[in-house]
Amino acid sequence: QLCSIFMALSQQAPTGARGARGAHRASRSYLRGSHRAQASRQNGQATPNAAAAANPAPVEVGCMDTILSERDACGVGFIASLEGKRTHKTVSDALRACGCMEHRGACSADNDSGDGAGIMTQIPWKLLNVWAAENGLAEMAEGEVGVGMIFLPKDHVDKCKALAEEKAIAEGFEVVGWRAVPVDENIVGQYAKVTLPHIEQMFVKKAGVTGADLERELFVVRKSMEQAALASGNDSIAENFYVCNISCKTIVYKGMLRSAVVGEFYLDLKNEDYESAFSIYHRRFSTNTNPKWPLAQPMRMLGHNGEINTLLGNLNWTASKQATFSDEVWEGRESEMMPLCTSSASDSANLDRLAEFLIKSGRPIEEVIMLLVPEAYRNHPEMTEEYPEAADFYEYWEGLQEGWDG
Repeated sequence: QLCSIFMALSQQAPTGARGARGAHRASRSYLRGSHRAQASRQNGQATPNAAAAANPAPVEVGCMDTILSERDACGVGFIASLEGKRTHKTVSDALRACGCMEHRGACSADNDSGDGAGIMTQIPWKLLNVWAAENGLAEMAEGEVGVGMIFLPKDHVDKCKALAEEKAIAEGFEVVGWRAVPVDENIVGQYAKVTLPHIEQMFVKKAGVTGADLERELFVVRKSMEQAALASGNDSIAENFYVCNISCKTIVYKGMLRSAVVGEFYLDLKNEDYESAFSIYHRRFSTNTNPKWPLAQPMRMLGHNGEINTLLGNLNWTASKQATFSDEVWEGRESEMMPLCTSSASDSANLDRLAEFLIKSGRPIEEVIMLLVPEAYRNHPEMTEEYPEAADFYEYWEGLQEGWDG
């Protein structure tokens, strides 16, 4: 649709930004003139140009100034290789695209501490195995090792790392090692620097567990870490220990940054060895929550653009029903995954938490998104006539799950 808009503008408006503005002003003047002419006719007065007044007014030409001045909600996008080929270009292009969405976000009063920006990619095994070799570690195989991107409070780094290791070991994992993520702190704005965490990557593996099973086990480990942090009795740890994600497939680099400097802050992202077949990028506009490092996006599963206006009902519905959630894949440990949502997180973060749980429970991601964010299917002829099974799906679930809408 955007391509169509730009093509239409290029065909209808004079070349160049000034030309576009000129055409827009001329069109508005013509419209105003035709309205005055109509008023004159109604008053019984002759018009200066009756022939022109008789012709219908042209449709107002779109204006690039108007399009580019729209600054509302977050910005989100993705780039992917249809062949599934990993390249650094996919990452560098995503960083450039993310930088072009700066107008979709906001900054603090210092005009430098962004509400949040980030990127999700496949785990860059080529880059990480170079680090492993330099540190005398065995090569890490894709799908067999989990990587956790973790924000640690600077005043309790060692305590938090010990907490994370304890919970991983308790779940049968071997801690392969820790890697301090290289960053340039000079890039961070004044306000964001006050809460800037220490950022490290944790590497774990579990004998005989790979793929989707490993993803589920890593989800359990992360939940265990989060609960231990909350129960630590230390406010700094409880509030500032945060796992961006822990996975054997994907990794998230994010923070209270402007979108244009994500790659300048995280030095990994400019490394030619950082390769991925896809990149999801996001620029945050904080609406109903204050900016925080953990609330930057992408989240663990989603990069969400918008505001969820049904949030209170969604949180209450989830809280009232989570005790009944059950699936054999959890082997009776569902209660350890709770609470699924929390009022301290943003609307997007809560949607992500619930979606993650359902996906880890074995539901297809397409079904989960349709279930949580249903289409407005009623009085939709194309939906009811051409896709009646989808309409039936929405009708069935609307009595069981309140849609996350806004």
